[in-house]
Amino acid sequence: MSVIPDNIIIYLVMVPETIALLIGAIRFKKLQAPLQNLWILVLFGFSTDILSRVLIYFKMHNLFLISLYIPVEFGLLAGIYRHELKGSRVAHVIPFLTAGFAGYAFFQIITGKLQGFSREERFVEGFLILIFVLQYLHRVLKKLDIFNLEHAPMFWLSAGLFIYFPCDIIIFIFSEYIFSSYSLKFNLELWNIHAVLTMILYTFYTLALWISQKN
Repeated sequence: MSVIPDNIIIYLVMVPETIALLIGAIRFKKLQAPLQNLWILVLFGFSTDILSRVLIYFKMHNLFLISLYIPVEFGLLAGIYRHELKGSRVAHVIPFLTAGFAGYAFFQIITGKLQGFSREERFVEGFLILIFVLQYLHRVLKKLDIFNLEHAPMFWLSAGLFIYFPCDIIIFIFSEYIFSSYSLKFNLELWNIHAVLTMILYTFYTLALWISQKN
Protein backbone atom coordinates (compact mmCIF):
# COMPACT_ATOMS: atom_id res chain seq x y z
CA MET A 1 0.00 0.00 0.00
CA SER A 2 1.34 3.44 -0.88
CA VAL A 3 2.36 5.81 1.92
CA ILE A 4 1.13 8.84 0.03
CA PRO A 5 -2.59 8.74 1.02
CA ASP A 6 -1.71 8.57 4.75
CA ASN A 7 0.69 11.50 4.50
CA ILE A 8 -0.92 13.54 1.73
CA ILE A 9 -0.45 16.88 3.52
CA ILE A 10 3.29 16.26 3.90
CA TYR A 11 3.57 15.75 0.14
CA LEU A 12 1.30 18.67 -0.71
CA VAL A 13 3.84 21.02 0.89
CA MET A 14 5.86 20.63 -2.30
CA VAL A 15 3.12 22.38 -4.31
CA PRO A 16 3.43 25.92 -2.84
CA GLU A 17 7.20 25.43 -2.57
CA THR A 18 7.39 24.67 -6.30
CA ILE A 19 5.13 27.59 -7.20
CA ALA A 20 7.22 30.01 -5.12
CA LEU A 21 10.40 28.63 -6.68
CA LEU A 22 9.11 29.09 -10.24
CA ILE A 23 7.65 32.56 -9.63
CA GLY A 24 10.90 33.71 -8.05
CA ALA A 25 12.96 32.25 -10.89
CA ILE A 26 10.82 34.01 -13.51
CA ARG A 27 10.97 37.39 -11.75
CA PHE A 28 14.47 37.07 -10.26
CA LYS A 29 16.10 39.85 -12.31
CA LYS A 30 13.25 42.24 -11.45
CA LEU A 31 13.40 41.54 -7.73
CA GLN A 32 15.11 43.91 -5.33
CA ALA A 33 18.17 42.47 -3.57
CA PRO A 34 16.31 41.52 -0.35
CA LEU A 35 13.70 39.57 -2.32
CA GLN A 36 16.43 37.83 -4.30
CA ASN A 37 17.61 36.56 -0.92
CA LEU A 38 14.07 35.34 -0.29
CA TRP A 39 14.15 33.36 -3.53
CA ILE A 40 17.49 31.86 -2.52
CA LEU A 41 15.83 30.81 0.74
CA VAL A 42 12.96 29.23 -1.21
CA LEU A 43 15.46 27.38 -3.41
CA PHE A 44 17.38 26.12 -0.39
CA GLY A 45 14.17 25.07 1.36
CA PHE A 46 12.93 23.27 -1.75
CA SER A 47 16.25 21.45 -2.17
CA THR A 48 16.28 20.47 1.51
CA ASP A 49 12.73 19.14 1.23
CA ILE A 50 13.61 17.04 -1.81
CA LEU A 51 16.65 15.58 -0.05
CA SER A 52 14.56 14.90 3.04
CA ARG A 53 12.04 12.88 1.03
CA VAL A 54 14.81 10.93 -0.69
CA LEU A 55 16.24 9.99 2.71
CA ILE A 56 12.76 8.98 3.91
CA TYR A 57 12.34 6.79 0.83
CA PHE A 58 15.58 4.98 1.65
CA LYS A 59 14.62 4.84 5.36
CA MET A 60 17.56 7.00 6.37
CA HIS A 61 17.84 9.58 9.15
CA ASN A 62 16.89 13.09 7.99
CA LEU A 63 16.44 15.24 11.11
CA PHE A 64 19.96 16.61 10.71
CA LEU A 65 18.68 18.60 7.72
CA ILE A 66 16.72 20.81 10.13
CA SER A 67 19.95 21.65 11.96
CA LEU A 68 21.46 22.73 8.64
CA TYR A 69 18.38 24.57 7.40
CA ILE A 70 17.69 26.73 10.48
CA PRO A 71 20.91 28.85 10.44
CA VAL A 72 20.65 29.37 6.66
CA GLU A 73 17.01 30.42 6.99
CA PHE A 74 17.84 32.80 9.83
CA GLY A 75 20.82 34.31 8.01
CA LEU A 76 18.85 35.05 4.83
CA LEU A 77 15.79 36.42 6.64
CA ALA A 78 18.00 38.51 8.94
CA GLY A 79 19.75 39.95 5.86
CA ILE A 80 16.40 40.89 4.35
CA TYR A 81 15.29 42.75 7.46
CA ARG A 82 18.66 44.38 7.94
CA HIS A 83 18.15 46.00 4.55
CA GLU A 84 14.57 47.02 5.33
CA LEU A 85 15.40 48.37 8.79
CA LYS A 86 18.59 50.20 7.80
CA GLY A 87 19.36 53.08 10.11
CA SER A 88 17.60 51.50 13.09
CA ARG A 89 19.23 50.04 16.19
CA VAL A 90 17.93 46.61 15.27
CA ALA A 91 19.65 46.80 11.88
CA HIS A 92 22.99 47.57 13.56
CA VAL A 93 22.64 44.54 15.84
CA ILE A 94 21.53 42.07 13.16
CA PRO A 95 25.07 41.22 11.86
CA PHE A 96 26.17 40.32 15.40
CA LEU A 97 23.03 38.26 15.98
CA THR A 98 23.60 36.45 12.68
CA ALA A 99 27.24 35.70 13.49
CA GLY A 100 26.33 34.53 16.98
CA PHE A 101 23.52 32.34 15.72
CA ALA A 102 25.74 30.79 13.04
CA GLY A 103 28.43 30.13 15.63
CA TYR A 104 25.95 28.46 17.95
CA ALA A 105 24.59 26.30 15.12
CA PHE A 106 28.13 25.27 14.14
CA PHE A 107 28.84 24.40 17.78
CA GLN A 108 25.71 22.23 17.84
CA ILE A 109 26.97 20.35 14.80
CA ILE A 110 30.55 19.74 15.93
CA THR A 111 29.40 18.59 19.37
CA GLY A 112 27.28 15.85 17.90
CA LYS A 113 23.86 17.49 17.69
CA LEU A 114 23.80 16.95 13.93
CA GLN A 115 21.85 13.73 14.45
CA GLY A 116 18.83 15.66 15.64
CA PHE A 117 17.76 19.26 15.92
CA SER A 118 17.86 21.83 18.69
CA ARG A 119 14.49 23.07 19.92
CA GLU A 120 16.28 25.91 21.69
CA GLU A 121 17.82 26.94 18.38
CA ARG A 122 14.40 27.01 16.72
CA PHE A 123 12.96 29.03 19.58
CA VAL A 124 15.75 31.63 19.42
CA GLU A 125 15.41 31.88 15.64
CA GLY A 126 11.64 32.33 15.79
CA PHE A 127 11.86 34.85 18.61
CA LEU A 128 14.43 37.00 16.78
CA ILE A 129 12.58 36.83 13.45
CA LEU A 130 9.39 37.98 15.17
CA ILE A 131 11.31 40.94 16.64
CA PHE A 132 12.47 41.89 13.12
CA VAL A 133 8.91 41.55 11.79
CA LEU A 134 7.40 43.65 14.57
CA GLN A 135 10.09 46.29 14.13
CA TYR A 136 9.32 46.44 10.40
CA LEU A 137 5.58 46.76 11.00
CA HIS A 138 6.21 49.45 13.62
CA ARG A 139 8.33 51.41 11.15
CA VAL A 140 5.66 51.11 8.45
CA LEU A 141 2.92 52.35 10.80
CA LYS A 142 5.12 55.14 12.15
CA LYS A 143 6.32 56.49 8.81
CA LEU A 144 3.10 55.84 6.87
CA ASP A 145 5.11 55.95 3.64
CA ILE A 146 3.45 52.88 2.12
CA PHE A 147 -0.07 53.72 1.01
CA ASN A 148 -0.85 50.41 -0.67
CA LEU A 149 0.21 47.63 1.67
CA GLU A 150 -1.23 45.05 -0.71
CA HIS A 151 1.47 46.12 -3.18
CA ALA A 152 4.30 45.91 -0.63
CA PRO A 153 6.19 42.58 -0.93
CA MET A 154 7.76 43.02 2.51
CA PHE A 155 4.33 43.35 4.09
CA TRP A 156 3.28 39.96 2.69
CA LEU A 157 6.55 38.39 3.77
CA SER A 158 6.17 39.83 7.27
CA ALA A 159 2.54 38.70 7.49
CA GLY A 160 3.52 35.16 6.57
CA LEU A 161 6.34 35.05 9.12
CA PHE A 162 4.07 36.55 11.79
CA ILE A 163 1.55 33.75 11.27
CA TYR A 164 4.10 30.95 10.91
CA PHE A 165 6.69 31.38 13.64
CA PRO A 166 4.53 31.63 16.81
CA CYS A 167 2.81 28.35 15.90
CA ASP A 168 6.02 26.74 14.70
CA ILE A 169 7.82 27.57 17.94
CA ILE A 170 5.10 25.87 19.98
CA ILE A 171 5.22 22.75 17.80
CA PHE A 172 9.00 22.40 18.01
CA ILE A 173 9.21 23.08 21.74
CA PHE A 174 6.52 20.60 22.73
CA SER A 175 7.03 17.96 20.02
CA GLU A 176 9.30 15.79 22.18
CA TYR A 177 6.91 15.93 25.16
CA ILE A 178 3.93 15.14 22.94
CA PHE A 179 5.79 12.27 21.29
CA SER A 180 6.67 10.72 24.66
CA SER A 181 3.28 11.36 26.29
CA TYR A 182 0.82 10.67 23.49
CA SER A 183 0.41 8.26 20.62
CA LEU A 184 2.52 8.22 17.49
CA LYS A 185 -0.61 9.05 15.49
CA PHE A 186 -1.16 12.22 17.53
CA ASN A 187 2.45 13.22 16.97
CA LEU A 188 2.05 12.72 13.21
CA GLU A 189 -1.06 14.90 13.29
CA LEU A 190 1.03 17.60 14.94
CA TRP A 191 3.53 17.48 12.09
CA ASN A 192 0.64 17.61 9.63
CA ILE A 193 -0.27 20.93 11.24
CA HIS A 194 3.34 22.01 10.77
CA ALA A 195 3.07 21.06 7.09
CA VAL A 196 -0.07 23.19 6.71
CA LEU A 197 1.72 26.14 8.33
CA THR A 198 4.60 25.66 5.89
CA MET A 199 2.16 25.70 2.98
CA ILE A 200 0.69 28.97 4.26
CA LEU A 201 4.17 30.46 4.69
CA TYR A 202 5.20 29.56 1.14
CA THR A 203 1.96 31.05 -0.17
CA PHE A 204 3.00 34.34 1.42
CA TYR A 205 6.51 33.88 0.00
CA THR A 206 4.93 33.53 -3.44
CA LEU A 207 2.94 36.75 -2.98
CA ALA A 208 6.08 38.59 -1.89
CA LEU A 209 7.97 37.36 -4.96
CA TRP A 210 5.10 38.02 -7.37
CA ILE A 211 3.88 41.47 -6.32
CA SER A 212 5.63 44.55 -7.69
CA GLN A 213 6.43 47.25 -5.14
CA LYS A 214 4.07 50.24 -5.26
CA ASN A 215 3.86 53.03 -2.66
